[in-house]
This record gives sequence, structure tokens and C-alpha cells, in this order.
Amino acid sequence: MQAKPYTIEKSRACLTRSNELMVRGCQGHKRSHAMLEMGYPVFTQRADGARFWDVDGNEYLDFLLGFGPILLGYNDPAINTALGKQITEGTVFSTAHPKELEIARTLIDRIPVAEMVGFLIGGSAVTSAAIRLARAYTGREKVIRCGYHGWHSWTRPGEPGVPAGITELTLDFPYGDLNALEDRFREHDNQVACVIMESVLDDGPPEGFLQGVVDMAHRYGALAVFDEIKVGFRVAIGGGSEYYDVTPDLATYGKACCNGFPGGFVAGRREILGSEKCQAVWLAATFHCDLPSLVALEVVVNELERRDGIAYQWEIGNRLIEGVNKACEEGGLGYKLIGTGPMPTPKIEEEDRERCIAMLQGCLARGFYLHPSHPMFLSLAHSEQDIEDTIVAVQESIADLDS
Repeated sequence: MQAKPYTIEKSRACLTRSNELMVRGCQGHKRSHAMLEMGYPVFTQRADGARFWDVDGNEYLDFLLGFGPILLGYNDPAINTALGKQITEGTVFSTAHPKELEIARTLIDRIPVAEMVGFLIGGSAVTSAAIRLARAYTGREKVIRCGYHGWHSWTRPGEPGVPAGITELTLDFPYGDLNALEDRFREHDNQVACVIMESVLDDGPPEGFLQGVVDMAHRYGALAVFDEIKVGFRVAIGGGSEYYDVTPDLATYGKACCNGFPGGFVAGRREILGSEKCQAVWLAATFHCDLPSLVALEVVVNELERRDGIAYQWEIGNRLIEGVNKACEEGGLGYKLIGTGPMPTPKIEEEDRERCIAMLQGCLARGFYLHPSHPMFLSLAHSEQDIEDTIVAVQESIADLDS
């Protein structure tokens, strides 16, 4: 396939206007300026299936999928049908709706860690709810974290606008390092409410690591919280905890569970979430339990089961990793994909960064959106042929580097 001349001037113009009109940090993603500099579009007009069209009219096969929420595909007909019916009956009410109970039961039946659940809006709200619940249950305030957990103050210690007192309550440790985690517990003994961590980062957990985190947290009187926002409904419906057969105290879910709608949920042991301490925690918000998100969540669960969607993500994701890495190795390019099949994560060798970005620009010119650094995702709308075409685009883009 031939690379086509493409322009992103309308994206550039929209970003210039955005600088004048919007608080940059309030946008869905704060990477637009850096991405534009690398030749990526930063404003999208529409999307369908596994593809999107930017404001300049360029079409791309998408491997970022809104940073993970799109699982069935954009503009999915099953979602649209279910949402169309629900919208005629209402989306947010002055009282609760029976659908909350139905979906809660569905999740409890399918996710091993889920003995009780609570619905929220947005991943940041879900992880922050888990932290508040852990603090209420343990009576402690400090949090040990590992990975990305959102934008709320406890997740961004030391950054502008974050009070010093909150920064002092947030500790961190590197993924895979139980010794470092124990050092944190020892340094702050009897003060740590929980350790929260992304269950899957890069190539996944070293053997025994996830269970080791749970055991250590319990040994020090803390809770173990697995952040499954990225990998829930992808590596398994229950995320890394289910895939690696390790049960934390609490787990958080968002992104893919609602196929682009903003709902998410916290799940966990009844002993904790059903306790008087946790039941007294105020987590209410106007749009929690919104019906569009709950209906979308129901469709996602049903479609994953009907179409064996977890296995399909693994199949096409593993093929993408294998094919892209072989092409880059044979082409002597310092770009590769690591991680699990449903979440291929790109790594660039810094000394070869310029050529890697040129290769990715070649893919953009051929209509394939591969990311230079962020974990990528698959959808059930990606076909096996899409994956093969992507591998060819990488091969051709590498060949262009020497032409």
C-alpha cells in the first residue's frame, strides 16, 4: 500500500483555538501539542467500527481507541439499539432504577473479586472512591501507589495545585519490586490504609508479585486495591486479578466496560464494602448510576460472552505484537511492542527515536494510527485482515526510511 500525502492543518488550527478557549488540563487528553509535533492528528470528526476520521478528512485504523474505552467498536449497533430504547425512557432520575440491581448482579456473578459493587463516573472517581473506602475501613490515611490512577490530588503528589498535606500522604513503589513495597510499609508502619496498583504494566507481573502485594498489605494491616481500569474487560472481564487468579480486597473498573460511555465501578469483598464504616462513606454524585452507562455495560458483557471477545482480543493482539516486532527487528528499527495481547505497549529506543517516529508517520500516511508511547488496545471491530494490513504498513514504512 502506498503512503498518501496527508495534512493535519485543520487539527493545527483547532488546537490553536483550543489554546485560547479551554483550560488545557480539562481536556480529555493533555498530549495534543506533543502529538501534533510528531505529525499526529489531534482533532477527530467522527468514528465507526475500528476507524476514525480526523477534521482534515484523513481515515485511520485506530489502535488507541480513545485511550482504551472502545471495546466493541465505535458506533456499535448493539449499543446504539439498547441506548436508543433507554433514552426514550430516561437517563437520570430523582430515584434509583432497577437496572442498577440487574447490572450489579451481573457483575457479581462474573467477576471473582466482586461480592459488592458501587457505580461511579470516570476512572479517576472510581480509584478515588476505592481510596476513600480503604481509609474509612482501616482508619488510616496514607496510600502506597504504583502506576497511573487518574487526576485527583492523591494521584498527583507534588504537582501544581496539590496541597502539601495530600502529597505527604501519598507514597509510591516500582512495579514488580516487593522489597521496595515492604520498605514503604516499614517506614510508615500502622499508617498505610492501602496499596493501590495497576495489576498489569508492561510485560505483566513477575511470578508471585500480585499475590505478594496482597499478602504484604494484609501483614501490615492495609488493604490491597488492584486498579483494573485499563485491563478490565480486556485480559479478562475481571482484569489482571482474574487472569492471574489473585484476589485483592478491592478492584476498580472503567474504560472498556461501557464502550465509550463514562461509567465505571468499584468492586470488592462484602466484608469490607458491606461494613458500617464503608456504608457510611459519602460517594454520591448526580450522574452515578446513569442509565446510558449501565445499559452500555450490560451490552458489553453480553457481547463479550456471545462473541468470545476476551479470546479474540488476545488472538489479534498477540498477532499484532508478533508481526510488528518481527518487522522492526528485520528492519533494524528500535521500536517494539511489549505486554499482553489485549494491551500492546510500544517502546522506543531513544537513540533511534527519530527513525521510529518517521516509521509511525509512514503508518499514519497509510491510514494506521499506532502510538509512540501509550499502551494500545484492540476492539472486536478489528478484523484479522486489519492486523495483517497493519503489519504490512509497518514493513513498508520501515522500507521508506532507507529509500
